[in-house]
Amino acid sequence: MHLTKFYSGLYAENVWLWVPDHDVEDPSSTQITVYPGRGLLDESQSGTFWLIGTAVEHHTLYEYQFAHTRNVFAGQIQTETAYYQPNPSAPVPFPFVASLNDPRFPSLTATDGNLTIPDADGWGLRIVHSNNILIYGAGLYSFSDNYSTTCSNQGNGEVCQYRNFEVISSNAITVYNLNTVGTHEMIEVDGQNVAYYGDNLDGFVDTIALFRTSS
Repeated sequence: MHLTKFYSGLYAENVWLWVPDHDVEDPSSTQITVYPGRGLLDESQSGTFWLIGTAVEHHTLYEYQFAHTRNVFAGQIQTETAYYQPNPSAPVPFPFVASLNDPRFPSLTATDGNLTIPDADGWGLRIVHSNNILIYGAGLYSFSDNYSTTCSNQGNGEVCQYRNFEVISSNAITVYNLNTVGTHEMIEVDGQNVAYYGDNLDGFVDTIALFRTSS
């Protein structure tokens, strides 16, 4: 879903941008692998969007990306990283496209002590060169490593994905009630990790009540 540069004034409620991981017409729900490039891209220059109860799941490069936009309210958003990643890792099979503000993935893995964690899975949420973005409730979930869910089991170190939420050169960003699963570093701001899962344990999920950048 692409909100283009000169588009504004969208109200979207109860929208699920889902890429299937199983065949819904098969009584056995047979597992399938589909490779879509991008989830929701908002690059409206004027913005003014309301996204209420939306979800974006199983895309290759990212689920939500707000790029060069402003004035967005997103309430109760949800993402799931593609279950097949990191086999292959992003950006395979989609090459980097600068005009779409695609993310780059400089390394395939990251380490923390004796842990090796996938670092080229699709982002759940990216906010890039944007202003005045309010997110009221977010669940950014990374359950799998090549379809295995061991990496997200409680107590296993949240090693499905190294990072899942990125902010770059953006102001007045507010996120209430951020919940992640399977993600080792919960938030990255301008290339720096600022929220480690181990400091925010909340049962099966890891939770931050309020995250805010300067205005």
